[in-house]
Amino acid sequence: MTRFTRSYKIRFEDCDSAGIVFYPNYFLMLNRLIEDWFADALGVPWGIMHHERKLGVPTVNMQVEFKKASRLDEVLEWSLELRKLGTRSLTLGVGVSCMGEERIAIETVLVSVDLVADGVSSREIPPDIRAGMKNYLVDDKPA
Repeated sequence: MTRFTRSYKIRFEDCDSAGIVFYPNYFLMLNRLIEDWFADALGVPWGIMHHERKLGVPTVNMQVEFKKASRLDEVLEWSLELRKLGTRSLTLGVGVSCMGEERIAIETVLVSVDLVADGVSSREIPPDIRAGMKNYLVDDKPA
């Protein structure tokens, strides 16, 4: 099992007037992490995935535990693992830390959907993407 990791520096635009990360901005950072995972680890940039392959992976459930505030200029280490891989959905575990100190714990469920002109419906995760995802699976038992 491999973890996908990225570092993101907290910028002024991420913070509120108290100088800490405004919590909705964590969700933007999370989306960047997932987008980077698809592009860099799975080889499917979202532009190609959405426009050419007509595939989306919207969030259908998310649990977040905020452990400690993060501040301007800190560098957050984001770490992603695949906890469950179903036929049409996946569950990701994401940890966020700064200098070894846990800041946020996230579990999110994404569903594979067909992006067609007349609507959106769930679809099986394509075999090539599924094969890449298995490298990040904590436990290889089917979900």
